[in-house]
Amino acid sequence: MILVNLSKSWTEVLNGSRDAADVTLGDWAGITDDSVDRYADAILGIHRNEVVTAFDIESWHRLDESGRIRFRGRPSERWAHLIGTPNPGPEWVKGAARPIKYLDTRVLTDGDVPVEESTDGARAVVRGYTLTVDGDGNATVLPPPGGSVTVLVPT
Repeated sequence: MILVNLSKSWTEVLNGSRDAADVTLGDWAGITDDSVDRYADAILGIHRNEVVTAFDIESWHRLDESGRIRFRGRPSERWAHLIGTPNPGPEWVKGAARPIKYLDTRVLTDGDVPVEESTDGARAVVRGYTLTVDGDGNATVLPPPGGSVTVLVPT
């Protein structure tokens, strides 16, 4: 799965001057053929570390000599439940220049997830559920739409 940071272009979608497919699938630099082979099953648009779009990738092509890639895809039924949830992959931090990240889709399908460490604690996403544990050991669970959480307290 390819994750693209729509930090600037998403505002153009919100104001109606561009559409979600254009900004998500459109011309991305620095993606190698190997990365496309490995990760180009789906693409998620991320804005402020929240999923705002989800597309299944149907094909792709390189644009002229720039080497940029344009994907062709359709809105994803499989990943639509992620829209409105926290970014399931590594977070972008302020000032990060690279707008593309990759996530092995098996992280979302198999539940085998890496824990992302940050200065604020640790974070992991398992099948759409986001678990964040802060530096004081306090945990927050954000379920996907329609999901529920049961908390068991040891006695």
